Amino acid sequence: MYVRLKHTLSALALQALRQPVRGARQGAVSWLLAFCDLASGKDGVRFELPTAAVAARARQARGLDVLLKTGLLERHDDILSLPRGFRPYFPYLTRQVHRLNAAVRAAARATRLRGQGAVIEDGAALFNAGLFFECHELLEGAWRNAPAAERPFYHGVILVAAAFYHHEKGNLHGARIKLTEGMKHLQPLLPVSHGVRLDRWLTALGPWKERLDAGQVSGVLRTSEIPRIRGS
Repeated sequence: MYVRLKHTLSALALQALRQPVRGARQGAVSWLLAFCDLASGKDGVRFELPTAAVAARARQARGLDVLLKTGLLERHDDILSLPRGFRPYFPYLTRQVHRLNAAVRAAARATRLRGQGAVIEDGAALFNAGLFFECHELLEGAWRNAPAAERPFYHGVILVAAAFYHHEKGNLHGARIKLTEGMKHLQPLLPVSHGVRLDRWLTALGPWKERLDAGQVSGVLRTSEIPRIRGS
């Protein structure tokens, strides 16, 4: 069920970033965020909550239908609940939803570009929020469809995103290999490529490579630890 939850959240993230209107983009995210925050009580987690209470917290008229359709939430009468199969992964769900909310808000604040510029902008928003798997999924299509000369950029970012995904899962070998390969793809493109300051990013990635080469993997990252992708 973890794999199903991961892919369902990824699909929700990519859908949220495709919506052109800020309110519509945040609808489903706001509902899921409200549910997770209300479920985390002082006396433990409550996996069943009144719909009205979640609606008041979400402050969005739309978005619940998306969560019900994808199966992230269930509704019986006036009660919303998290499906039983997802309940063991509630901490993961909560962390990822908070990250998704941060990514959506960052994308909403950004100057919306067009075409591949928008894809890179959204990929950066996902990576910077800690949604490494989602960043990988978003950019993989761009990588496959890009002209040969542009593929090293997308491939490099995808590999770095995969490295941090493996890092958070405690996979030292996978994280080290992916980060090394990703940095090798990006090194010839310095200092700037596709509007991204790769020189600064690789400088920030350097200490991470050193830690992984030394056999150190710390697991889930705090927001302040993420080596952010920045524009030129």
